[in-house]
Amino acid sequence: MFTRLLLRVLSVTAFVLFVSSCGTAPHLAESVIRGPVVRVCIADPTDGIDIALEAGAIIETAGTRYTVKDSTLLRCLRLDDGRLDVRAGANPIGDADSRIRCWYKDDTGSFSLAGRRYADTLTIMTDGTRVYVVNALPLERYLRGVVANEIGAGRTEDEFEAVKAQAILARTYALAKLALPLARLFDVRGDTRDQVFTGLDGQTALASRAIQRTMGQALSFEGTWAEVYYHGTCGGSTEAVSLVWKRPQSKPYLAGIRDAGRHGAFCAISPNYRWTETYRREELESILLASHPSARETILLSGIPVSEWHLLDLKILTRMPSGRVERLAFDFGNRRQHLTFVEDADRIRWTIRRPDGNSILRSDLFDLFIDRDAQRWITSVTIRGGGSGHGIGLCQWGAIGRARKGFLAEEILQAYFPGTSVVSAY
Repeated sequence: MFTRLLLRVLSVTAFVLFVSSCGTAPHLAESVIRGPVVRVCIADPTDGIDIALEAGAIIETAGTRYTVKDSTLLRCLRLDDGRLDVRAGANPIGDADSRIRCWYKDDTGSFSLAGRRYADTLTIMTDGTRVYVVNALPLERYLRGVVANEIGAGRTEDEFEAVKAQAILARTYALAKLALPLARLFDVRGDTRDQVFTGLDGQTALASRAIQRTMGQALSFEGTWAEVYYHGTCGGSTEAVSLVWKRPQSKPYLAGIRDAGRHGAFCAISPNYRWTETYRREELESILLASHPSARETILLSGIPVSEWHLLDLKILTRMPSGRVERLAFDFGNRRQHLTFVEDADRIRWTIRRPDGNSILRSDLFDLFIDRDAQRWITSVTIRGGGSGHGIGLCQWGAIGRARKGFLAEEILQAYFPGTSVVSAY
């Protein structure tokens, strides 16, 4: 199967270079570009979009090609019939059936959207109900807008091998997405639902060098691209994907590892290695009812005013091998009724949000400490935890710690994904 995937990558590369030589897509004319093209959705679907263009931008619809002479604003609005109304500044370009393309002939211009700059080709399209913006660019260029965002822009030379490991993982993730069926509008999203992509912004020299040094390298397992995940800080152990996301375990390299050496956890250098959150009872009641739909709906349907329901208890039922909480119960009650709700695995950190209510709990690796008054009412809850993120796959701070101790990128990847190997995809 891996051979078929490799042939597909090479064929896509050959197609890109052929198209470039024909002059149809001059933005891909660099002979140094290798690998396939990735289509990144860079904005949430909407009814219309505004994109700032520089002079020289080419706008192409099915029947029109328009060259922008001065900097202008491209406005695309979905019409009632599902078509796109396209305008460049005050100049109407006309209607488009479903999509338009924009690029720069000399490959030096950029597009600005929501405060970020992008290059290569933008495609604005509609599925008849919403408008999408997709940035199509070679995979290696895509990685420049990803790697520093994911591993951190402040990485230093002694952490270079961790940045290389991140580049290999980000490339592997994208290649696995490209191996999916083509009948979709884009390959990846440019946010945490896939990988954070900021276009021309946020790139660093160290990350770009790591991408260049690992050109075409990806993680493979038994002839196919490995299924890769990464997170900020594991807190000392990673966990099996089957337990965190409650799905059948089919990947032996995603079973979880003890991430420590002779001198302790490799990620102990992380600012999130250990942390504490403290809640007043009223705060936690509000967070739980806002974050747990079943609890909120059950209490609203009870006929008893929400103000009369109070948090009575919070307890850990079971843990995973890494120490992460697998099942958590919380009790709400009043003088007439007592209800227990249970949350599982990774959903726990989405239910017990941080005290600000806007960000999720850093991880599911924690202990509970409950303070009560003389009448046994909860007054406050303290959560003392470790790590950040889901805990599956590569621990980024652990990788940084390993790099500082002299581990090479391939050794780092072998530690977190045992049994996999780094191969050349192109």
